[in-house]
Order: sequence, then C-alpha cells, then structure tokens
Amino acid sequence: MAKLQLRPGAGGILGATAAALLFAATPLARASADATPIRNAEAACTAVKAHVTERDHVPLPTIAFCDVTPAANSPAGYYVIALHGRARCDGICSYNMGWFAVEKATGRLFEWDVAEMRLGSPLS
Repeated sequence: MAKLQLRPGAGGILGATAAALLFAATPLARASADATPIRNAEAACTAVKAHVTERDHVPLPTIAFCDVTPAANSPAGYYVIALHGRARCDGICSYNMGWFAVEKATGRLFEWDVAEMRLGSPLS
C-alpha cells in the first residue's frame, strides 16, 4: 500500500479536508447537523411522543397527552414535559410515561430528573 506524503506547507487543502472529514464523523457534528429548533410546546410534545413510541415500541394512540411545565418553572431554553398515556382504571390512577426536557435550540431530548428538578441524561 502506498503512503501519502505531503511536502511541508503543502498540506493546507488536504489537511483542512481531512480535519473536516474527521469532525463530520464526531457525535458533536452529527448532533449539530441534525439540529432542528423547536419553536413551541406542541412541537416539543410531538418530538417526545415520537421518541417514546420508537423507544418503547408502543403505538401513538396509547399516548394521551403532554403536560407542559410552565416556562417559569423550566430551565431557560428547554420545554419540560410529562408524558401521559391512556389507561383504564377504576378510581384515581396515573399513567405517567416519563418526564422529558426538549432543548429549544436543537430539538435534543433529555430525561428530566423530577426529584432534583434538573436536566437528566441525553436521549439518543
């Protein structure tokens, strides 16, 4: 196999191209390339529903609604959402499918730590 050799000072274009290709393969680059800003709570709810239906292999109709936390009680730049499912029960019951945070600027989804009221782990 032949080796590629560069003259000193001649690697500018190739060096920049190689660096760009290496960066494009990083998770940070993929996340920024896939970034879709979320403009409202309805879009954030849709993103959470899509994630949960794929992750949990449940049909969309099993999800009843999103309960969006008021902006005053959420960290700046995020929608905090409790996702509720449909359940048949007698009396008082809850079918909370989880708490999530959606970053407004990128659309990235995170777990929401209800006990600590803070951002949790990112979701893939």
